[in-house]
Amino acid sequence: MGQSLTRFGCLLFVAAVAACGSRAPSPAVDPVYNRETGKLEQLVSDRDRDGKIDTRAFMDGAVLKYIEIDRTRDGQPDRWEYYTGGESTTSPSKIEHAEEANGFDRRITRREFYADGVIRRVIDDVDSDGRPDKWESYEGGTLSKVELDLLGKGFPSQRLIYDAAGTVTRVETDPEGDGSFVPVKEGRG
Repeated sequence: MGQSLTRFGCLLFVAAVAACGSRAPSPAVDPVYNRETGKLEQLVSDRDRDGKIDTRAFMDGAVLKYIEIDRTRDGQPDRWEYYTGGESTTSPSKIEHAEEANGFDRRITRREFYADGVIRRVIDDVDSDGRPDKWESYEGGTLSKVELDLLGKGFPSQRLIYDAAGTVTRVETDPEGDGSFVPVKEGRG
């Protein structure tokens, strides 16, 4: 018969919806069950209450597998989050990686990588030309380094180093493009 929606699964989905940046009142989360087995297959939500589903969590019973999010409200998902684990209540599902399509052509422009549910690095194609031009590194979930391709050559030409409080402590440049970064002197334009 029908399987009830677990409190954990609902809370996880609501947290994922909230992470999408919605400031609206908590959206209704509707479960979708397999008609033959009664097993939970999806949790769906219309977080902006416009009548269109904009967030879908794909489930295997109480185990979260992946989420599709329509952040632009055009009816097409543009963020995908993939999860592992969750087979027991002692090991909840944790995000493994995520992808975003931020360009006009729906191409993936951002890839996020996680270890044990904590963000580790991001590769971003900020100008949507098909090549990465921004690389972020994280330590313990905190941004530690951003590398930028400011010359459009496909590799970093500038690097910003952050402290644990999120303050830039050092800016470096690679003037030769050979991977050897040197500190940028203050007052240098």
